[in-house]
Amino acid sequence: MSLQGLFGILDYLIYLVRSTNRHGVHSPFVYHFTDHVLYGKSPCEYEAAAEMCRKRMVQSSLKVDFGSQSQRLSKLALNVIPSAKHNRLLFRWIQDQQLGKHIVEIGSSFGVTPLYLQRGPQSFSRYWVFDRQSAVLKITDYNLREYDCNETINQIQYQQVDEIMEQLAAIEDGQLDMLIINESLEPDSFWRLMDWVTPKLGPNCSIVMTTLRKSESQQLLWQQLQNQKEITVGIDLFAMGMAFARKTQVKENFILRY
Repeated sequence: MSLQGLFGILDYLIYLVRSTNRHGVHSPFVYHFTDHVLYGKSPCEYEAAAEMCRKRMVQSSLKVDFGSQSQRLSKLALNVIPSAKHNRLLFRWIQDQQLGKHIVEIGSSFGVTPLYLQRGPQSFSRYWVFDRQSAVLKITDYNLREYDCNETINQIQYQQVDEIMEQLAAIEDGQLDMLIINESLEPDSFWRLMDWVTPKLGPNCSIVMTTLRKSESQQLLWQQLQNQKEITVGIDLFAMGMAFARKTQVKENFILRY
């Protein structure tokens, strides 16, 4: 069930009533996040190119061929590409914490989020994009070249989450900066992935879910993720959720107005 129409409007109104700003936050970590990142003003030098790419995708009249069927590129793009303000937020968090390790994106944003989050050339691979569709990865690769991404982006087709874990087996504990989930995962796949990824998160690293309000099942996964003992901070931004495994943090979940 898609959270659209009346149900989606009611869900958003409930979010507005329950959410707070920086003045309702008592955690030093989350207050810093709110003050410097959520409501921060740091400009993203890559935004112009990234936004040009995003608008081109969501306004496209082309169809993407998946063999036995095809879908409009605009519809696909609207479903998986985070909005400009949410991509800016992720950029500010990367910059604020100077996160230079691995970023993993499941469900390609057609290159838009990598364009926002690029951190310059490196001798080792540190940004990974996984998608089930080769056609989507071809468009992603084209966009990254067309808009001059300065970081090498690994683009890998997968069918099962175990393939993702195999590809990333060399990543050591604490070496993952961000896991971005743009694609709705089945519960079994989601939890296998969470069991694998949680030890690899450092104190300022996050699991980012852009799917949390795409369906009731994804909402449930988000709520269950926040209840996991390893996850000590959950931040609900309505269209996106960020979960942190901070061992020194008192467990608390926040609904922040954005």
